[in-house]
Amino acid sequence: MTLFEVSETDRLLTTTRSVRRRLDLDRPVPREIVEETLEIAVQAPTANNHQNWRWLVISEPAVKEKIAEMTRASWLFHRNDVWTNAGRRRNTPQARRNNESVVALAETIARVPILVIPCVLGRPPDIEAIDAAWRERMSTKPPEDPGHHVRLGPMRASIFYGSIFPAIWSFQLALRSRGLGSTITCMHIPHERQVGELLGIPSGVTQVCMIPVAYTVGTDFRPADRARAKERTYWERWEA
Repeated sequence: MTLFEVSETDRLLTTTRSVRRRLDLDRPVPREIVEETLEIAVQAPTANNHQNWRWLVISEPAVKEKIAEMTRASWLFHRNDVWTNAGRRRNTPQARRNNESVVALAETIARVPILVIPCVLGRPPDIEAIDAAWRERMSTKPPEDPGHHVRLGPMRASIFYGSIFPAIWSFQLALRSRGLGSTITCMHIPHERQVGELLGIPSGVTQVCMIPVAYTVGTDFRPADRARAKERTYWERWEA
């Protein structure tokens, strides 16, 4: 006996796409829909039950336009860097379609009804500083102490971001189930300080990404063309 209808659950999970070009820019998104889906999102797992996420929802056209200006500037720098340094790797039909999709979002993001910025209280861990402090702490321990083989920095970084992205994905799934689309974009992050000043976000708060939210033009989304998990999964040992 299954707790949920597996086929419908799987359809939701496999057809929730990054929607950029099929966002309905003219249909308003009710505030209650955003609040309802965020209530679902915060049920996602969070490390040590910190619940240290915050969500900033933006609907004012003038504010969205200012954010869009910074987003477009960042995209131009990112695009030039990506196509220069990894041109051959990205110059495939799928990569070109993705690039066209990102360009479309950069050009229209000010018109997207809702922009959501997920935030985490605090700043990302400094991996090198954490590891250096741990080495200093272990300097008085005998050489055979197993603590000499421990590195805490990567774990702290994993915990920091691992506490927000499950909630972000739950938010996107909840939107999809209600006929809305979304995508994760980080194009405003190079302007994090300026965006923070614009929106009153304290400097000690990390803006993780931005999620444009809108109803979709049509709902016929399909699973993406992905390599099969079986081809990328190892059991017991790497590449075994």
